[in-house]
Amino acid sequence: MKIVKPIANQSFVIDATPAWPDIEFETDATGSHVWSWSLVWGSFSRSGTETTPGNKWNAKQVMTDLGGTLTVKAQAGHAGAAASAPISVLLRGTNPNAATITAYLAVKAGSAGFEKILEHESKYKHFNTRNEPVKSFDNGYGMCQLTTPTPSFEQVWNWKLNIDGGLALFAQKRNAAIGYLSQGGRSYTTDQLKYEAVARWNGGSYHEWDAKLGWVRKSSILCDTRTGNIGWDMTDSENKDKTESELRARDKDSYSGGRPAGAHWSYLGVCYADRILG
Repeated sequence: MKIVKPIANQSFVIDATPAWPDIEFETDATGSHVWSWSLVWGSFSRSGTETTPGNKWNAKQVMTDLGGTLTVKAQAGHAGAAASAPISVLLRGTNPNAATITAYLAVKAGSAGFEKILEHESKYKHFNTRNEPVKSFDNGYGMCQLTTPTPSFEQVWNWKLNIDGGLALFAQKRNAAIGYLSQGGRSYTTDQLKYEAVARWNGGSYHEWDAKLGWVRKSSILCDTRTGNIGWDMTDSENKDKTESELRARDKDSYSGGRPAGAHWSYLGVCYADRILG
């Protein structure tokens, strides 16, 4: 027996909704069938078996929220019957537009500022030019660049679930920001909360307390405005009294490949928030 539909290496496309396509398999045999399948993309995988009363099976239900290379073989009749040769097909994604993403975020509580994070991190792109999920050098996946904890297979392929995962992490940062800004019964503005939460997405607090002015941006931080989140603590004696241009000229060659030991620059949440929120 053999699988006559679909053709080997055929591509199926998840639309921008996202909605998963019908993926219909058919053999040239009769009677009940057992379909063994495996889906693989990068380090993610899923497998299983499905039984049908006839020679057709639609893989849509088990593939929903997933993507990659789907390999299927079929067996008809009794358990000892010969199985078909395996056939592989491809499941690929489609990027939503920015308006669709911002509309999705608009109904999510506590999402203020998160659209700027998405714009900065991925320019609202969930899939690359091969229509596979974006993956960074440090294993950050999708539009939100989910890294730690490692996202699920579903969060990697379904952009809405990726955003939901990102918002869950952002809620933790936001709660930490609220705790920090409200310490000692201190008050804060909505805008201050947004900056504090966004800064903590990248690491570190944004504000410090001034007895006269209240919460203010950390005064000791100078940012390299030509980068996304690099800056200098000006209380460091190696940085004191130097301009941004002088510090950049000294350090820019060490920016690539991660921060080296002994560097006098850092990845700073203050600079990250300044960059993406203005």
